[in-house]
Amino acid sequence: MKTLSFKTLTLEVDKQYAVLKFNRPDFRNAYTDEMGLELLDALHELAAPAVRSVVLTGAGGDFSIGFDPLMMKEHLGEAPMLFRKATGYLHQIIAELRRLPKPVIGAINGPAAGTGFSFALACDFILASETASFSSSYINVGLSPDGGLSYFLTRLVGPQKCAELVMTGKTISARKALELGIISGVVPPDKLMEEAQSLAVYFANGPTLALGRAKRLIDTALSHSLEEQLEEERQSIIEISTSNDFKEGLNAYVNKKGKPNFGGR
Repeated sequence: MKTLSFKTLTLEVDKQYAVLKFNRPDFRNAYTDEMGLELLDALHELAAPAVRSVVLTGAGGDFSIGFDPLMMKEHLGEAPMLFRKATGYLHQIIAELRRLPKPVIGAINGPAAGTGFSFALACDFILASETASFSSSYINVGLSPDGGLSYFLTRLVGPQKCAELVMTGKTISARKALELGIISGVVPPDKLMEEAQSLAVYFANGPTLALGRAKRLIDTALSHSLEEQLEEERQSIIEISTSNDFKEGLNAYVNKKGKPNFGGR
C-alpha cells in the first residue's frame, strides 16, 4: 500500500484503487484553501492509469461540514475576495472529479453539509453510514450554494425538491436521502468502508475505459438532445471497440470462459 501524507488529507493507494480522506477531524473536516490546493495535488495522483477506482471519505465522525467557519469569520471584511479565490479552487476540483475517467465512490461517514454535500454529490456512487446526514446549509448563514450543488441536486430530485432542500437549509437523514434517490445505499457505520472498498475493488477489476466512457455519457445525457446523445454514444462505442478489454470480454462471453480478466486497457 502506498500512502501519501498531506496536512489536510490522506491518500492511500492499495493495488488498483485509492482512498482519499478529508483529514481535519478536529475541525469537522471543514474545507479551506489549503485543502483545496492539496486536493488538486491528490487528483493529479488519482489520474494515474494504475488507479482504477476511488473512495472519498472523511476522518473521524464527519464527512465534511463545508467551508471552514473560522476562515470565513477571519476574512469577513474581504469576503468577496475570499470566495472568489476559494471557489476557484473548489470548482476546479469538482470539475476534475467529474472528469476522472473512473468510478468515484463517496463513503459518507457523517454529516455532509454545504460544500461537503457538494463533494458527496460529485461522486458517481454514494454510500452513507446510518449516522450520516445531508444539508445544503448555505442559506442558514446567508449564502447561496457552490461546488455544483444546485447542478447535481436539481438533476437528482428535480427543481421543486431541490428548492425545498436548498432554500430551507434543512438537514435530511441518510435514509431520507436514499428515499429521494440522492444516494445509492445506507449501511451500518462499522460496515461503511468495507462496503465502499468492496465496490472499489469490483470497479478496479472492471473494464476501466468502458466505465469512464459510461460516466461521460451519463454526464452529457441531460444537456444533449436525443440526436446529440446518440452521436456521442456512437462515437464512444466505436472508440472503445478497439480496447483490449472489449476483446477479452467478448472472448470470455463467446467461449463461456466465465468472468473476463479485464486489464483496464
